Amino acid sequence: MAQNSLNSLRQPHPHSVDLLRNRNPDTSLSLFDGTVGAFAQIGPAHYFITTNVDYVPAPPSIETPHKLYLCYGTDDPTLWPQQYTAHYCHMPLIPRKGSRPELDVMWWNPTKRDFVVGSAVTRGLGRLTLKQFSAFLPPVNELVKRCTELRQKTAPAPLLPLFGQLIQHILMWLEQLQTLPTTFIKMVFAVTSLQRAFLELKALYQYMTIYKRRIDNYPAPAHTTPAIAQSVGAFTSVPTVAQQLWNAGVPVWLVRSVDVFDRENILAVVPLLEPNFGLPDPDAHAEGAPAALYTGNSTAEKIAVIQRAAIQTPWYHDPFETSITRAPSPSPAPVASTSGSIAQPRHAPSTSAPVASRPLNHNRQSRYKPYPANDPAKAPASKDTAKGDRDKFTALTIPEMPPSIVSMADALAQVDRSVVPYSTDTGDKQYVLPEPALLVNTPHPQRCYKLLHHWSLLADGFIYLLTQHPNPELLSAQQWRDVLDAQMTKRGDPNSRSYKRSESLEDRILLHSGVWYACNVTSLEGFPVPPESVPEFTLAQTREIVWQVAETSFRSALQATCWSGRQLELSKQGWASTSLEERHRYVRRTASLMLDWTTKSPRPNIIRHVAEHRLWSPAEMQTLEIAVCRYYTQAFWEHFGRAAVIPMRLDHDLEKEEGEV
Repeated sequence: MAQNSLNSLRQPHPHSVDLLRNRNPDTSLSLFDGTVGAFAQIGPAHYFITTNVDYVPAPPSIETPHKLYLCYGTDDPTLWPQQYTAHYCHMPLIPRKGSRPELDVMWWNPTKRDFVVGSAVTRGLGRLTLKQFSAFLPPVNELVKRCTELRQKTAPAPLLPLFGQLIQHILMWLEQLQTLPTTFIKMVFAVTSLQRAFLELKALYQYMTIYKRRIDNYPAPAHTTPAIAQSVGAFTSVPTVAQQLWNAGVPVWLVRSVDVFDRENILAVVPLLEPNFGLPDPDAHAEGAPAALYTGNSTAEKIAVIQRAAIQTPWYHDPFETSITRAPSPSPAPVASTSGSIAQPRHAPSTSAPVASRPLNHNRQSRYKPYPANDPAKAPASKDTAKGDRDKFTALTIPEMPPSIVSMADALAQVDRSVVPYSTDTGDKQYVLPEPALLVNTPHPQRCYKLLHHWSLLADGFIYLLTQHPNPELLSAQQWRDVLDAQMTKRGDPNSRSYKRSESLEDRILLHSGVWYACNVTSLEGFPVPPESVPEFTLAQTREIVWQVAETSFRSALQATCWSGRQLELSKQGWASTSLEERHRYVRRTASLMLDWTTKSPRPNIIRHVAEHRLWSPAEMQTLEIAVCRYYTQAFWEHFGRAAVIPMRLDHDLEKEEGEV
């Protein structure tokens, strides 16, 4: 809990002021009267507090400088009423804990039972259980929809930009909880940050749709006294502010010196309500005392600091001063990670006949053709193709590869590569994650196991870099081959091409040494892992890893939340659903992102109709999906000069241990 004045805040000794001397329950209460009243001591001064509700919470540090730490305690405006500030005038409308049963998840506290390591290979890292994560989605989706609609139909106002900021914060925390493994303490911090952003957005919506009009109407008298909102309310020592909140039906506690008590009608005297909550400190595991985030007594500054801390606090413990790649190894043959790797398989990968992938749709009569069909004979050969590598515009059909989604694979095969890309910069041809086929496109099972194992050890770190940094590390296909082969440190002849390539890769990885430290990769020099330490992988495990890489790459490239999720249980939902109607919702969300894209090839006309609120026939749904896939893969080629990584679907029955995410 924050080190504020609660320790010094106490009930004063019996005072000469009798708060009940004017008690008259038969008279209407005014602003200066109180349903209940209470004494408080803040610093050396004594105060009395009146209110329009039946309790008086212990005031936070009003007019008393104090230090604010990462665990906010009563400084948290979503848990405890604060001093009113005009800059955050919506804060008093935050729902009070327990007042909305349908929102109980927004005050729920995670326990160890809600933290599951699952398939994470890094010691101590895990995720929130899917069941608990899913509980956040219904209220979040409903509120975000309402707020988005309100922003679109409301005239510009100072608070409207805050809608977009809070929505982005909510989506960010959902993404973090869904995709990034972390420690239990940081998972709790992520949950509370999501809850905090949701409750503030809920208050902002209530303020803009109901209470702003009432407050702006002051000092005109209300025709009827509104019901008191079940919200946290606010403290104030300004009578005008108290009057506005009083008239609007917002809980308000008017704080005044006992010296000015005169004719106030107070119906009862109550003790101060002390807080009964506590938040774990995300930095409790760090050595030494955590630094104070803020020292002072400004409510506005304090709330701003809390909001910034929720966004800027690193997901992992990141000691930048640690250069782990050059740390001395404790043994002659150090292992890349002291954590356990993927569990030993129950069965070796199948060596039976290949599993055929889902065939492409060759019904040319129903195909949408906004561009000329690609003629491979006329298409310029890519550098990889020239070297004899596979054509990346054609889905790789081997047992280890999950089948690509039909409409996407079909569209990728038809990209018109005669269109010259916007840029010839080789940097545009780099990848945020390894191209999925690199993990499995080898005829030797042992080599495939090695690539999968190396990726499993490093995946958490690379995904962290992808989601946390505005400019994630991009590596070429060859550099990703080196990563999967664990050629990440300088080796061999200094004049060789492989040495220079590994030197460049090592320098880039060194920039983020704290990430590898957090992931318990103690030394990159320990790679490659000795052959005897490489586990085998079942066919199901292999497909799951490849699917997750493709899934994350696609979401990163599209930069949108129009994909169903990274959890395996969602691998047949959203875009990957076998139901046309289910896919249509996600296709439309993708199409809406394409309305302002700039491309050399024309945008299909049907995409321009995506905003129309009407019933779409199955034929129209199919036409839109084909158009969106064609436009996406074509636009990707024109901007990046390479084949897009397209999403896949897991068709096998998932074999998961009980309790895994």
